[in-house]
Amino acid sequence: MGIVDRTPPVTRGNLGRYNKVHAVTQNTTYHATGSNEAAAFMLGGTKANATLHFSAGGAMTGSDFDAGVVHEIGVKKVVTGATAVVYLLK
Repeated sequence: MGIVDRTPPVTRGNLGRYNKVHAVTQNTTYHATGSNEAAAFMLGGTKANATLHFSAGGAMTGSDFDAGVVHEIGVKKVVTGATAVVYLLK
């Protein structure tokens, strides 16, 4: 056996900058630690009902960011309220 006998990957082509998304829906506390740590995020719903904790420290509410825009800041924890949705990209 060698490299010739290896099964080719199922995913082919240009995968893009982010290849996985995790939606943190309403009334949820999500710890994006270890392999789940996000490289960026997008906001949906009511931005003020989300609090983001960043990989290198610090936290901000979602109202400090524009909705529908990819924000390239590492996220390790998200807390959402009744009408917020945060999309974590990795």
